[in-house]
Amino acid sequence: MPPGQEANSPLPVSAILPYAHRMAESIQDAQNRVLALNSDDRPFFYEPTAVGIHATWKYADQKWLGFFGAGVRQGSYDLYVTLDPDDGTWEFDETSADAEATVNSDGLHGEKKWQSGSQKSFTLNKSFALASESKDRQGTHTGQFFGYRFDTDEIKQPLIDALTAAGYSRKKGFFGKLFGG
Repeated sequence: MPPGQEANSPLPVSAILPYAHRMAESIQDAQNRVLALNSDDRPFFYEPTAVGIHATWKYADQKWLGFFGAGVRQGSYDLYVTLDPDDGTWEFDETSADAEATVNSDGLHGEKKWQSGSQKSFTLNKSFALASESKDRQGTHTGQFFGYRFDTDEIKQPLIDALTAAGYSRKKGFFGKLFGG
């Protein structure tokens, strides 16, 4: 038998090891990997919880005044990640909230949306007003143009990559376990 080859396997050990189940890092070590992703350049941030990670993106916090009306818009997305170091899995719980109020010649209008569960979303909004104010992690911005951009993949993918590097994988649901998916 060639060196580095298991007795019952036609493949060398080096070909098998990358696919072998490895133990996930502790919750604290996995959290530290994710917290290292925080940057003032990102529009969102990650913070530790007792059981994993909480990611928050306040993607819209705007006020505007136009020729015929005014308005306020707020939007946020929260991603709660529960880590199970024994199984080496993570599970997501997502919520988003969006509220807008406007006043114009037709009166006062308001709308509020709330969603919980798995989400994939991309939103881009650019508008013009006589005066506007937008707030984000970099501060308060005033001017005539305002808008926001929001993409769930932008907050999820770095988190998934960090957790995968820490030895975690997505927790399989009932059908995933049943059919091996």
